[in-house]
Amino acid sequence: MQGTIMMKYFLLPLILFLTPTAYGAVSVESLIDQVDQYRGYPESPFEVTLLVHSKRPNKPVQKYKLAVKVKGEKSIVKFLAPARQKGRAILKEGNNMWFHIPRTRRVIRISPTQRLLGEASNGDVASTNFKNDYTAELVGEETVEKTLSYKLHLKATSRKINYATIDLWIDKSTGKPVKSNHYAISGKLLKVAFYKAFQNTESGEKLHKLLLVNPLRKGQYTWMIYNNYKQVNLPDQLFRKESLNRL
Repeated sequence: MQGTIMMKYFLLPLILFLTPTAYGAVSVESLIDQVDQYRGYPESPFEVTLLVHSKRPNKPVQKYKLAVKVKGEKSIVKFLAPARQKGRAILKEGNNMWFHIPRTRRVIRISPTQRLLGEASNGDVASTNFKNDYTAELVGEETVEKTLSYKLHLKATSRKINYATIDLWIDKSTGKPVKSNHYAISGKLLKVAFYKAFQNTESGEKLHKLLLVNPLRKGQYTWMIYNNYKQVNLPDQLFRKESLNRL
């Protein structure tokens, strides 16, 4: 009996010592870097074609086609289709965003949280990485979508960021994002994202299909489909408000 008690006292500090060591071996920064690599090219300018398909119950699918160009914390989104939206553009510079309508000189300041189409907001289409906008904490491991994943809790670095907090699940074996819950500053769940498919490119796998689901309205969802990733040279003057009417 005494030997059993002594063994318990010996094992308890050993367990307490080993548990943080297991998590300590995981670099949160490297996990976020991996996720951002799947969503674009954090270290170099690039462009990608984005299809946004929104579905609501008993209504036809609405579709947008966009050309997205990204350079660091700057991005520009040009509307290619439908015809009535063609030529419109969104400019993101850091935490600030502007909207331009062709044949006018007006450049309107907008919010990243404003709805673009369906469940997709302006910030969803113009932002391609988490590292610049959020601080991250590893909170555990869970199985989601039948995938053993790290669970990270992300907090926005500014009130201007699209979401106040995000819970992000990352595949332990590949580093791919699996699912994310997106919250308002009030704690309200705004949308759930599922990272459904990835495609091979010359520089590795990239996100291909992202499904955004409205947690409050059954049957309402939006697909974001990424194609034709390309690393390109993009001049700084492209990402200026004065350049929007020349796109």
